[in-house]
Amino acid sequence: MDFIRRLYMITLAAMAMAMAASAASVATVDSRPAVSSVYYVRHAVSSGPDAGEETTLSGYYEAALQPASRAGSQLRILPIWSQRRDAAGHASYLMDLDPLDAADAAQLAVLEKGFSAEATRSGEFGALRAADQSAWSALSRKSPGAAEALLSRQQAAGLRPVRLPAAVAVGDVVAGTLRIEPHGNVETALRVIEVTPEAVLMELSVAGPGAQGDGRLVVARGDGMPIELRMEVRYAASKGLPASLHRVHLADTGHDPMLQMSEDVESYVSYVEQVNHTLQRPPFSGAAPDPSAYTHRAAVLGELEDYMVGAASLPTLMPYMGSFWIPAEGGAGRWLAIGARSSLERDPAAGQGQHERILMSRLHRVVMLDADGAEIAGLPTKRVTPTLFFPEKYVATQNEVSFPFHLPLGAPRDVLGRIEAVRMSVDAEIYAFETTEILQPGERSALNPDITLLRPAAHRATLLQGRQSWKAKTGLYSVVVPLDEEGNVLPSEQMIIAPLKPAEPTRLAQVPLAWENGSLPMRTEIATARPIAKLQVRHYRWSSVPTTWTFPMRE
Repeated sequence: MDFIRRLYMITLAAMAMAMAASAASVATVDSRPAVSSVYYVRHAVSSGPDAGEETTLSGYYEAALQPASRAGSQLRILPIWSQRRDAAGHASYLMDLDPLDAADAAQLAVLEKGFSAEATRSGEFGALRAADQSAWSALSRKSPGAAEALLSRQQAAGLRPVRLPAAVAVGDVVAGTLRIEPHGNVETALRVIEVTPEAVLMELSVAGPGAQGDGRLVVARGDGMPIELRMEVRYAASKGLPASLHRVHLADTGHDPMLQMSEDVESYVSYVEQVNHTLQRPPFSGAAPDPSAYTHRAAVLGELEDYMVGAASLPTLMPYMGSFWIPAEGGAGRWLAIGARSSLERDPAAGQGQHERILMSRLHRVVMLDADGAEIAGLPTKRVTPTLFFPEKYVATQNEVSFPFHLPLGAPRDVLGRIEAVRMSVDAEIYAFETTEILQPGERSALNPDITLLRPAAHRATLLQGRQSWKAKTGLYSVVVPLDEEGNVLPSEQMIIAPLKPAEPTRLAQVPLAWENGSLPMRTEIATARPIAKLQVRHYRWSSVPTTWTFPMRE
């Protein structure tokens, strides 16, 4: 992916994360324990010569703290979807378990009720055990190896609450434990580095017998459940196990983390370096001698920017939506896929200055429909990614982390065969031009209090766009067009920069969490060949519109 497109997609993901985080902060602390959350967990294990053999387990889990016996609490975890990829690159999926196969059916019986762990007297949560002990006993008798492998792979590293003190402050150190299979529990020290009304951000360190590691963790203040975690832990060879490196990334998907960005040190560093490199050369560092360096094309006043979607575009999407079945890897079973294609083509004459139009939507409910258009009983879905990005061509398949929902594990094949359409209830984000202001750099907008205008140099302007208003269902999004003394539009180059916390990570554990970027403003850098006399600020009204999308089954 080229730098400009990658920058644009990261920025959109950050916008979605900010809106989700704002919405999540509205919930009260006391209400959180009664509500389950969907977590994404990726656990990569490198071992062998030079740690060159990597096995990864990625999955979505529904988790909640519940009351337990003796006035205690228990953690309940229900697997939704998981993928295991071995060192050779071969993948296996829980969704491929066949309910008509006796061995698979025994595992599905255990998975149906999920797993649980009760808090000890010290408040810590240990290993998960099957919630349905009868099903677990049956599986253990029939296939003890499969039973142990299933339990080990569903431990969801890091998905445990942290026992916080009643009062917590920056600099405090909280002791805890961490469980990583197959090594079991290890003691941790959590140093508090930020406290908000809703969350506590901590640096994590592991220093136990044979284990060394660090990470970053943010948890909810109300119940200590994790919001996001990233860590690396090294284990020395011991008890027949080889030396290994464990990398874990965990996130509450209700906060819309940038999953792929968060798993890669190189992407984070490369992005920041390329942004800095771009700003340190013309046309941002000074006027460019070549007029072709100024590629930004301002929209006609009163019209939408090229990347915005208006209300009139929504009905045109429906004829180009569809769902279909594809063969599963290895030829066993099949997977559901959904796709959409925008009917709005970009102007081929626009050149590199035009962005791809992407529709961003909040997903609420997904149902499967039969041939009569009725909801199919026994096929409830679980949403795992709250935000959908529909570029000009969109496709997602069940075996991908980006697939937005999942069907029940072990759903009967004959029931799946009745699916004739997928229906989604969403809030689609649309834009409409509202008005303009003429401002000087440093002058405050009377219409959009979220924006700040700066002037680093005579030929430069910076737009900082805060995101407080994104807690609502509608708000203003502003775009800046530089003008000369006569009020004419100046040719410009513009770069939208994703809100990433400044950092120079060398290890995955040092990469700032997506949660840490949630309060940072969006930033647009503007450069012109001639001095900027004033700024035309164009305000666009964005709104979240309830919409129903249907993806009919296609051959």
